[in-house]
Amino acid sequence: MEREGFIQTFDTLRQEIHLTEDMWIGLLHHVTGQHTWALGSCQHGPLAERRDKQWIAKVSVAHQTLTGIILDARWLKKVHKYLSFRSTAELESFHNHILMYASKRFSFSPPVYEARTLLSGLDYNHHVHRPVKRKSDGSIEYCKLFNKKSRKWSLYPVKVVKDCRYITDLQTAILRQRLTSKGMPRTRTTRPDDPRQHGVLSGVPAPTTEELLQTQVSRRLGQSLPQQ
Repeated sequence: MEREGFIQTFDTLRQEIHLTEDMWIGLLHHVTGQHTWALGSCQHGPLAERRDKQWIAKVSVAHQTLTGIILDARWLKKVHKYLSFRSTAELESFHNHILMYASKRFSFSPPVYEARTLLSGLDYNHHVHRPVKRKSDGSIEYCKLFNKKSRKWSLYPVKVVKDCRYITDLQTAILRQRLTSKGMPRTRTTRPDDPRQHGVLSGVPAPTTEELLQTQVSRRLGQSLPQQ
């Protein structure tokens, strides 16, 4: 079933790339005012009868230059890479936002890490579209930031302060759940996929305490650790 779904997805993507390539080459006809030709037609609707700009003539230098750009073999060979390109800037921004709630400098149990990640998601989704902050005269307020890597100053618009209005609803839901439930269990069984049951994942078998007492030397005293 998964293999059939993959093949169907691949065929659909290949058809979309072929269709996009035909539309790209069709620009050579569109700019000359020809919207229907032997192998296809434009996908736009009716155009205005009166135009401020003239159509490009087929024998003109401009049309020959445009033909060289559109039909460039190197570009057509790599165009499929650009069609499937997606920016990960917003995803990276969200990952940085998670670090505000679950820093890499601290370790959390799976339930605590899950709760912190959900809180970061609530915060991010609620405030991601905040408007920019404006001054008394109506202009946008900016802040200056220095990039150590490029050694340049940049301006970034300041957004309005977070209101965190979802906190009240979250507190209400927590209190209602606490009043209507029997409370949290005193003991909780470990899930089979809980990584804590594997202990320290060092990759090296741990020696016995006696072996470490014989080999480890104190940095301060310069001698073996005391056994008594």
